[in-house]
Amino acid sequence: MKRKVQQLGSSTLAVTVPADWARYHSIEKGDEVIVQRDENGGSLLLVPEQPKVEDIETTIDADRLTAAALERAIVTQYVLGRQLIRIESTAPMSLECTNAILDAERRLMGLGIVEQAETTVTVRCSVAPGDFELPTLLGRLSRTEAMIRHDAVSALLEGDADATQRVESRSEQLEKLYYLFLRLVFATYRNPRLNRAVGLETGFPLIGYRSVAQDVSLMADTAVEIGTLAADVDQAPDETTASMFRDLADALDEAASATRDAVTTPDYDATEAAREAFDRVDERAAALNDHLMAERPEPLLALQRAVVLLERSARHSRDSLTVATHLAFRADSSLVSEE
Repeated sequence: MKRKVQQLGSSTLAVTVPADWARYHSIEKGDEVIVQRDENGGSLLLVPEQPKVEDIETTIDADRLTAAALERAIVTQYVLGRQLIRIESTAPMSLECTNAILDAERRLMGLGIVEQAETTVTVRCSVAPGDFELPTLLGRLSRTEAMIRHDAVSALLEGDADATQRVESRSEQLEKLYYLFLRLVFATYRNPRLNRAVGLETGFPLIGYRSVAQDVSLMADTAVEIGTLAADVDQAPDETTASMFRDLADALDEAASATRDAVTTPDYDATEAAREAFDRVDERAAALNDHLMAERPEPLLALQRAVVLLERSARHSRDSLTVATHLAFRADSSLVSEE
């Protein structure tokens, strides 16, 4: 739709807003709206002072879903930002469905049962967008993934049973953080007024942040696989092999940390530092692979698989570095000049 710009006074220009939009948000004469400008000044976003956000409540028909599908449905509605989720069935709720609801409650941060009857269960999310800032939460996600990987490597190289248990516990914590992160991203996308509440100047980084969080989740999955390898190994590698393996893991930690910093604080020099760190990852991975081929230390197959998994994690982190580079160029207009 188009609107004609009107002259009001000697230096003020005005544009009318669509009547149906004003009615939908109950905007009347004298109300205030918020005008947000994007980083390049090319567009303006008009947001009501109190935006109307629908669908904060939803109902799930448990009769049509298996227990596993019911749990997935609750997780989905949580991520979409629902505050109240009501689960209904025509007959008394089965034990399997009740357990699925309890499992979802354990998996999701801030979610709790507030009402329960034979045929209905209502759960509520107590987390508000202003409770967390996305850059901080992304940092927590990344650091938790790094701890999972550290424990998995320790379990493989040292046969540390406690480290194996920590992998499982921390992976559950990361899942909670990940779903909370997605919930905040979707909430902010639907209500741009929340940008500053979640620690962003504009909504532009949201898509990139979503991609980086997915990369961190995939890295955690590969770390858990390394921990699974450790459970099937009955001997530790020799000290030389273990030392080279730790060098590779340390290099990946350094590169992933540098990438995280480059994402949350966009800076082109930071992205270049992360690239140099990934070069060191490649060098150490190549040296370790050569060592494994030449010396064939035991447990050879588990070690070879673990190297493959660490290299896969590095690729996921490199994908995040691509996002960081985009954000850096976006943040610093001096890097590109327009003719």
